[in-house]
Amino acid sequence: MNMWQGLDEFLYVVEQGSFTHAAKAMEVSTSHISRQIQQLENRLGSVLFQRTTRKISLTEAGKEYAIKLKAIRQELIDANNQLQGEQRQPKGLIRITGAGEFVANQVAPKVAEFVKRYPEVEVEIDFNSRNVNLVEEGFDLAVRFGRMEDSNLIARPLCKRIMTLVASPEYLANHPRLTHPYELTEHNCLIAMRKRWRFNIDKHIKEVRINGNWRSNHPQAILSAAIAGIGIAHLAHDIVEPYIAKGQLVTVLDDFQVSDNASWLVYPRKDLLPYRVRLLIEHLTNEFAE
Repeated sequence: MNMWQGLDEFLYVVEQGSFTHAAKAMEVSTSHISRQIQQLENRLGSVLFQRTTRKISLTEAGKEYAIKLKAIRQELIDANNQLQGEQRQPKGLIRITGAGEFVANQVAPKVAEFVKRYPEVEVEIDFNSRNVNLVEEGFDLAVRFGRMEDSNLIARPLCKRIMTLVASPEYLANHPRLTHPYELTEHNCLIAMRKRWRFNIDKHIKEVRINGNWRSNHPQAILSAAIAGIGIAHLAHDIVEPYIAKGQLVTVLDDFQVSDNASWLVYPRKDLLPYRVRLLIEHLTNEFAE
């Protein structure tokens, strides 16, 4: 009897959350999945899933078994990847999603270096400001900015990015003096994704609600409006720094800025990450670390 029989089916059900979804992912029938799980449970002499008419869930024995199997599978994947890396060049398509000047000016050149090193790799970078579903839309990696919330994704920091509040000299000359974040209610704020900005007030991180007549999910559009004198922008310092140097923008409320924002490399929690994707992840994290 093949000791591996049913193990792939079991792990797919664990990861996909149902027999139906596992069958779709494996491109087999639901009855095949059910039969393999039943035979596996019979061989082990233990129930792995609690089944109801609406859902399934792992038993305690199933949870322990899944943890051990995932560790074994990852060891096998690592061994295969290491051998493949020694024997051949990585190849295939890597799909990346991101947005903004940071991705275009700082991430893309480093990805280009990677492709130059491994010419059999293909790369597609999709510039999209919305928060795409990586799994459903078939992306391998995303570059995202801000604070990462707990999710089903793995997030690895690329670099810290300090936020800066800026406005044009013209705007500041024609509007009330700004000395505290709470005074932002008297100003036209250029809104990106959220209508609350975070500040360090009295040694505590607090959110201040803002309003304005300009909204965009692209930092370049926010930047253009700030330079035009429409209002106050809250952007990463690396984006506005050249315009501050030229005198087109002026920083305000510097003492209240927080420093916990970063750009992140985000990817699905997959045990079977392709070798080429894992290589690119290591390349990018190492390049930004330097």
